Amino acid sequence: MKIFSKLFLILLLFASVAIASESDEKSPENQATEVLKKATKEYNRGVKYMVKAKEKLQKGDSAYAFNYRATSLAKAKKEYEKAIKKFNKAIKLNPEFVEAHSNLGYCFRKIGNFASSLSSYNTALTLDSSYAPAREYLGETYLALDSLNKAVMQWELLLSIDSAYADTLNKSIEIYKLTQLSNKLELK
Repeated sequence: MKIFSKLFLILLLFASVAIASESDEKSPENQATEVLKKATKEYNRGVKYMVKAKEKLQKGDSAYAFNYRATSLAKAKKEYEKAIKKFNKAIKLNPEFVEAHSNLGYCFRKIGNFASSLSSYNTALTLDSSYAPAREYLGETYLALDSLNKAVMQWELLLSIDSAYADTLNKSIEIYKLTQLSNKLELK
């Protein structure tokens, strides 16, 4: 009888441990951790597509044939669109994923969807106003929209937080100004 009662106690102990571990797996903390892991996994997939798109653009830039460059642009756009899907999945899982919002804006900018790009950057900056990559990308978008003053404002904000991204945006601003000057000289 004592053997059966000891065996029963051991089985009861194992059952309670199993129930406790099962409830730990379903705890809100564990569920939240799993969601963040899934969001990060989707984000990383998006980054891979973004990198592929950049590589395809570089191949097109190094080619001399116009049709090869156009093909590279089309391929890059497809990769950016895949990245957009992944970043959107990451954001759906974790709406406060600043980096995903910023990279989503980058991808939208690269395919020419400036309204969505601006919206994504602004969301990222609402979540973290000092997130420098979003400020720099936002400035680049303003340049694409011929809003030099707004781009300069982003550059000044980057300077105020002593970000290395200020140099990158400043170079883009200088190239923008030179391009505008060149276009004016060509018109004369």
